[in-house]
Amino acid sequence: MFEKLKKIDLKYYHIAIIIVGIVFISLSIFHSNMWFDESYSVAISRHSFSEIWNITAHDVHPAFYYFCLHILSFFFGSNLIVYRIFSATTIALLGILGYTHIRKDFGAKVGILFSFLALFLPVASQYAGEIRMYSLGMLLGTIMAIYAYRIFQGKIGKLTFFFFGISSLLVSYTHYYGLMLAGIVNLLLFVYLCIHRKDRKKDLIAFVITAVLQVLGYLPWLICFITQLKGVSGGFWITLSFPGTIYDILTMQYRGNLSFAPILLSTAFYAYIIFLISSTKKEERKPGVLGIAIYILMILIPLVFSLCMASVILLNRYLLIATGVLIFAIAFFMAKDTKAWRVITICTIIVVMAIFSNISMIKENYAAANNDWLDYMKNEIEEDDIIVYCNAINGAVITTNLSNYFDNQSYFYDKEHWNVDEAYKSYSPYMKIEDSLEKILDDYHGRIWLIESENTHSLQDEIDEKYNITKIDSKEFKAPYKNYTYTIELIEK
Repeated sequence: MFEKLKKIDLKYYHIAIIIVGIVFISLSIFHSNMWFDESYSVAISRHSFSEIWNITAHDVHPAFYYFCLHILSFFFGSNLIVYRIFSATTIALLGILGYTHIRKDFGAKVGILFSFLALFLPVASQYAGEIRMYSLGMLLGTIMAIYAYRIFQGKIGKLTFFFFGISSLLVSYTHYYGLMLAGIVNLLLFVYLCIHRKDRKKDLIAFVITAVLQVLGYLPWLICFITQLKGVSGGFWITLSFPGTIYDILTMQYRGNLSFAPILLSTAFYAYIIFLISSTKKEERKPGVLGIAIYILMILIPLVFSLCMASVILLNRYLLIATGVLIFAIAFFMAKDTKAWRVITICTIIVVMAIFSNISMIKENYAAANNDWLDYMKNEIEEDDIIVYCNAINGAVITTNLSNYFDNQSYFYDKEHWNVDEAYKSYSPYMKIEDSLEKILDDYHGRIWLIESENTHSLQDEIDEKYNITKIDSKEFKAPYKNYTYTIELIEK
């Protein structure tokens, strides 16, 4: 009877953790601010499925997440809060997997710890409110790994291969690190089934059929992938530094919106996990070790590629796609700890860090100063005014925001020839790209809004050298959200 009551208590504790966690990750998401990557997601969601496909063929991410946003926009319009709720929902579902799947496969303790980590690691709240594909990738990658392990264990139901195959394909269409994760998991599973083919012949055949269907499902995107891969080999914006890159990777899950990288705490935490691995019997380590091995491969493969090729593709946030695999391994070994006080201490530290991160994020996301520039332009902009900028990081955010209220034409003056014309069609028709001021201004007479930034030269000075202009106004706005600075100048030609 006591054991039965204990199991019931754990079940209700688990549900309580999930409910509190979902509320916690949702506290900072109800706002309409944007940073550049989010503006891209919002802008491209306004296009048709075929347009999204063609535009993303020239971007650095596949199309599935943008398809999801487009479907949401069909029902709710281009609503930023709905998009953020979608991201929060995928993180919530990740936490719920701890109850519906991990608990069933590995026991109540592992399930509870998995849900706790999925919802209370500082990174969870951070990406629950991002209008980007990472939270969706986390969910799909975890579903794939769960069903892959069930196949590995021989615990195969009627829909096991279906859920494995469809989640594997969809995570590949969500992010290229998702494609890498799917490739690693599929390859490991194939090798294992081949080694045990005498005993697992039916499973091997079912897997091969599933794998072939995955390949066929990805073929329509394969040409786009090869084209993008060639583009990456020619140059990319990511940089690789030591020990900075390592610090970023080690602290990513624990930093969230904290102003510092908690490298000492992260290192101590990983040391604790290594201690647990070493103190666990070898025959009991396999599930957790597999998770850690897959996560390490997710780091090593792009690291080797980055060191051998001309471009770097290793970025800490890309590894979020494999978050589910990592936190499962952590939860698996934490559940092996026989000293409850150590587990409670670790969880308490995580909650404290998550609270401070969330407080910082709430202040940043809901700061009134975020809307100062928008209120200013909404009050001052006139129907025939145009907007010009040579830094799309700031300019595209302004274009996407203003397009919800006005139809003014924006111009990205691509002086540095970034070769982004096709990818930036996501911002059409509101943004046009030109490589010279003459194409923008020679035949134009009227008011011009210039969006300057700290990283660009003075547009006003360059225009003043070529044209007769009248300076009307100049203001600087500092938005706490993502620490953006907007210098907005109004001139007339």
